[in-house]
Amino acid sequence: MFKNLTTNKKGMAIVIVAVFSLCLMVLFTSMSFQHRSVAGRNKLNLRDQQAFFAARAAMQHFLLKARLFPTELYDAVEFKQGKNPYFDFAEFPFRSESGQPAFQKIQSLSGVYKRIIPEESDSSGRIRFFYTPLKMSGSDPEILIRIASFYNPNYRYLAPGLAPNNLPEKYISPDNSANSQHAPAKFLTYFFRDCTNDVVNGIILQPALVTQKASGLETEQSWGINDEGYPYTMNYQIKDVAIRAIQGLRRYNEEAIEIECEGNVIDFQEIPASKKIQQVRKITRTGRHVDD
Repeated sequence: MFKNLTTNKKGMAIVIVAVFSLCLMVLFTSMSFQHRSVAGRNKLNLRDQQAFFAARAAMQHFLLKARLFPTELYDAVEFKQGKNPYFDFAEFPFRSESGQPAFQKIQSLSGVYKRIIPEESDSSGRIRFFYTPLKMSGSDPEILIRIASFYNPNYRYLAPGLAPNNLPEKYISPDNSANSQHAPAKFLTYFFRDCTNDVVNGIILQPALVTQKASGLETEQSWGINDEGYPYTMNYQIKDVAIRAIQGLRRYNEEAIEIECEGNVIDFQEIPASKKIQQVRKITRTGRHVDD
């Protein structure tokens, strides 16, 4: 009886030890798998962050050039649309700051207004500029735009035949599609094509900014600050600059653009990563206005 009881206790102890060992093995296996998974995610996040900051480098490069050459950028954007950058696309509120009507309808011309606050006339007392409504609020205009010559809406565009027939697009939105064979966007492309450390048409435009991975790297930690090269290969570029409309841009020399940048990295294991970012910016022309 006593012998059987002892044997049963030994058998239970073996079972408990086996179950405990199995639990430890499962725990260690799970921890090892989780560690490898976390390490893999960290590497993926690191590559993504490197690619993101590469795209940020492109954005900062472009914005620096835009700050140094604002007029050239504005003019290139206008050329792409077919607009004459020297002329005024500003929008004017119908009422002055005091709430009084700043414009008066010209009875002899349908839908045409003159400005009375302040009055605009030449030395002979003739009306200097004409205005047409962009937006109506009841029977009165809410916003007007200067048309300068009532008889020639094309004065504000770079080529004849760009003015649509319908209002108000006739004065604010040229149709430049017929000139696509002349590549009107080329000036804008020339502006941002050197905002990169990559090869463009077989030429390295910014050799001082080239970032190439050092040879013989086995891990990221094996790279040292004194080594030639970098811990990864990185390049950035401007993918596109598009024209955007933003509520509230109602002054001469303002346009809105959306900048799309791309950053690419290749780590020490030759694994690539890529990121794109977009940003909308207001640009301003600082050159002389045609009416100055």
